[in-house]
Amino acid sequence: MKEKLSDLLKAVIDDLFDRDDLIPEIVKTRSEVHGDWSSNVAMILAKELQKNPKELAKKIISSLPDKKWIERVELAGPGFINFFLTDLANLNYLKDLLKSEGSFYPFQEKTKKNILIEYVSSNPTGPLHVGHGRGAALGSSLSNLLKKSGNDVSQEYYVNDQGLQTKILADSVHKKYLEKFKIDTSKIDDTNFYKGKYIDELAAKIKNQENDTYIELKDGKKFIDLIIKEMMKNIKMTLEEFKVNFDSFYSESSLYEKHGSNKNKIQEVLKDLESEYSFNSEGAIWFKSTQFGDDKDRVLIRSDDQETYFLSDIAYHKDKFNRGYDEIINIWGSDHHGYLPRIIASIKALKLKSEKLKTFFIQFVSLVKKGQKTSMSTRAGDFVTLDELIEEVGVDAARFFYLAKKSDQALEFDMDLAISQDKNNPVYYIQYAFARICSLEKELKKRKMNFNIKDGINNLVLLNKKSELEIISYLENYKTIIEQCNENYEVHPICFYLRDLASKFHSYYNSEIIIDVEEDKRNAKFALLLAVKKTIKSGMDVLMIETPEKM
Repeated sequence: MKEKLSDLLKAVIDDLFDRDDLIPEIVKTRSEVHGDWSSNVAMILAKELQKNPKELAKKIISSLPDKKWIERVELAGPGFINFFLTDLANLNYLKDLLKSEGSFYPFQEKTKKNILIEYVSSNPTGPLHVGHGRGAALGSSLSNLLKKSGNDVSQEYYVNDQGLQTKILADSVHKKYLEKFKIDTSKIDDTNFYKGKYIDELAAKIKNQENDTYIELKDGKKFIDLIIKEMMKNIKMTLEEFKVNFDSFYSESSLYEKHGSNKNKIQEVLKDLESEYSFNSEGAIWFKSTQFGDDKDRVLIRSDDQETYFLSDIAYHKDKFNRGYDEIINIWGSDHHGYLPRIIASIKALKLKSEKLKTFFIQFVSLVKKGQKTSMSTRAGDFVTLDELIEEVGVDAARFFYLAKKSDQALEFDMDLAISQDKNNPVYYIQYAFARICSLEKELKKRKMNFNIKDGINNLVLLNKKSELEIISYLENYKTIIEQCNENYEVHPICFYLRDLASKFHSYYNSEIIIDVEEDKRNAKFALLLAVKKTIKSGMDVLMIETPEKM
């Protein structure tokens, strides 16, 4: 319908103003008082033509051809053109939906893009906690959305396996490892060590696998690599349980490995920057990031010859760009907000196209149980892991609650609500709608009543009750929601849409007789329910949430 109205307006505008380059924007109205769809095209034209937008809108409206699916067109406000459609106007979309075979998805990008999405990328110094879960849910669902819309999408996890934190992790585990052999560790300063049950479990696992091999650390790097390998194994298991599957795990340490040019990627970046954008001061090497809008210059190599994480990140981003993607997406924690300007500065300094990079930030998550908040601190070991959350509320509830709020807003995750089985729990309410429709289909078969989809489609005109017409109209909104999600790189509107669709269905189910009616009407009703079912399935598939047939 959106496209039909846009094409209709475009033809009139081209005829009146010779503007075949203008594509009128059509949006769904928020209130039925303003009709079904609206366009601000008269106001856009008014600016260009220096005309009164109301007069232009009147001229456009009077030139629109009569269409049996348009009830009336009105001028509103400063120049909006509002379309009021007939009750049957949305039937074409509904018919297309019902005729679609296999999984239903209403949108395809006109231009296919090759996209890299990097997300989670948690330091392998501890298990994934509930904060990481939010990024994992968003990254995987957004990747799924973009794939379904026709793009090639690669999902990547950047493994920070280089630097001081990995050594601290290894030292933390080694201390516990020694204690397994009753070796006195009282003289080891563990002030900055990682704490928690996972450290002790990892030490026990190393002892079981390697016996006393690492009591004397003759090869510290080998021990660090072993610890990182075990940590990443656990992280991958958690991600798989959470339905997150990466195409690649990119190791930070690989940036330091030499390749064809006999230089590693770190050295290549330093070479790229040295002529114009780096300088030596106080024994350190600095990047002139202020030349690109950053608030101060940044250290690349410290005075003790240690490379900074920033230098590694520059090399990593250069490698991303060199792989030829049309778009590069970062999903970062909100604590990295101030880090972005220096990354963009480095991309510009390397003469790469910074407009290819899109970065989205995930705000903090706090768990609420029985009205009490739970805090998280990886170093202190006082945190709730993603595994624990999944065990408590399940994968589906965890994913939905993570995704149901805009990612740049702080999230209070209500664990009691997530496990409740009533209409206040949106994921349960949506899944229950799907299961109820499946139950109706089974009841129909049990009574040996056939549902003829072709007859159902032909008899959709019999659906004339307000509740039915509301559902029919709302079903078409799904396509607009999916388009907007692709445009804005977000998925939370799908959660709201599915909740509202489920609510409309439950109201209909509770107030209407569905099976015990005349056959033609029953076929039409079941066609409508099938459309609701396919739409719920489509949306939940994007979110990677199950739709059980029985609850």
